[in-house]
Amino acid sequence: MKALDLEELTIADIAPRIRRKEISPVELTKRYLDRTKRLNPALNAYLTVTEERALADAKRAEGEIRKGKYRGVLHGIPFSIKDNIATKGVRTTAGSKILSEWVPDFDATVVERLREGGAIILGKTNMHEWAKGSNSINPFYGTSYNPWDTSRIPGGSSGGSAVAVAASLCMASLGTDSAGSVRNPASLCGTVGLKPTYGRVSCFGGVPGTGGYTVNHFGILTKTVKDCALVLRLIAGCDPKDPLSSEEPVPDYSKKIGIPVKGIKVGVIKGYFDELVVGEVRSAFEGALKTLETLGMKTEEIAIPHIDLMPALHTATTRPEGNSDHDPYLRTRPRDYSPGLLYTLIAGLLIPASVYVTAQRVRRLVCEEFDAALGRVQVIVAPTVSIPAPTIEECNRGYVEWDGKRIDLQDRCGNLLTRYTIPFNVTGLPAASICCGFSSLGLPIGMQMATRPFQEGVLFQVAHAYEKAAEWYRRKPQL
Repeated sequence: MKALDLEELTIADIAPRIRRKEISPVELTKRYLDRTKRLNPALNAYLTVTEERALADAKRAEGEIRKGKYRGVLHGIPFSIKDNIATKGVRTTAGSKILSEWVPDFDATVVERLREGGAIILGKTNMHEWAKGSNSINPFYGTSYNPWDTSRIPGGSSGGSAVAVAASLCMASLGTDSAGSVRNPASLCGTVGLKPTYGRVSCFGGVPGTGGYTVNHFGILTKTVKDCALVLRLIAGCDPKDPLSSEEPVPDYSKKIGIPVKGIKVGVIKGYFDELVVGEVRSAFEGALKTLETLGMKTEEIAIPHIDLMPALHTATTRPEGNSDHDPYLRTRPRDYSPGLLYTLIAGLLIPASVYVTAQRVRRLVCEEFDAALGRVQVIVAPTVSIPAPTIEECNRGYVEWDGKRIDLQDRCGNLLTRYTIPFNVTGLPAASICCGFSSLGLPIGMQMATRPFQEGVLFQVAHAYEKAAEWYRRKPQL
């Protein structure tokens, strides 16, 4: 075990060694727990570390493997779980004051499937209050800090999960994404972040009120694309407990990895994804497009005529859906919300039913436009976030300054940090963010890829090819 460098470990590399009994799950778990003890006070990635239970699970996994009862590639692999995903017997706060003492008596389906696969859960990660924000500045549990620069935010709402993966405090993490809450922090922290197709992964066990019902997804954060494919295969699939989960068969996603990408058509949407992109992000994204072309892919411009309606559609649908779960708390415990979130929730109460219904009808139109575009190209690419990670101070004052101009983090179109991710929540299309470069300050920059429903394998095929060619994943934060 002495030769192991946690910063370099991937699931794909270490799983075969665990199976061959070359690596001890107990020692591996201890290494991650020790690293977490050292670094978490400075990063605030975890809210709860379940050390005793993790070591007991690791010991059980080691015993099973020694007896030849290997469960699969996640057997003995250390994970973290976002704190709005239910874990039996472990406090689950959703980053809120209201649920600060809630201990579920059940596991979310994704957690259940991880446990059945032999994964080791190290603890619960910090997040934005009620998952309703993109910076993970939490007034009740403190801010999670970006491991590339601790004066900056990690993104959100799955900020703690992204920090834990980027800082090697676990090998993978599960988060939730209803506006970009997996892809946004993946971009700002330099990890892989996947939001699967709507219904691909069961959302049973997600804390009510932390995502709109028609846009919410459970997602995955990992260091590499192949690791993400391995995790998705285990947690995906129909769940009787979630009526919105799909019966679409679950393939072996890793089989698409390594298949040549020559000839694949890549679509670039002009307009919507250009408006607020700062120079360094634009440069990194254009460089990524050139890399895709050198791999034999063909890029072309595509049009989504009504894409500018995305912010309005997302707001008009998700706020009424989310507010339906907050109604009892708003009536009885309004002062247990932060002032900003309380204002947002109250504003959501003012959206009439007629607006919600109209938004859903227009949403169908935009989905058809994306379907038509994906009839011409196999993959759509775009920047994940228009700026690198802002500082905590900039978030508190409400704007950043890039390229000699002021850019508001919140305007009439909503949140700048989720502007480019919400189209794929509104449409339910699978989308993944991968690192496509670094700013002059050494901050990660993300590119997201999206494709047709239930074609995550294509995402992994293209993303892996790019990842290997660009090799940005080899850079590590200096902690």
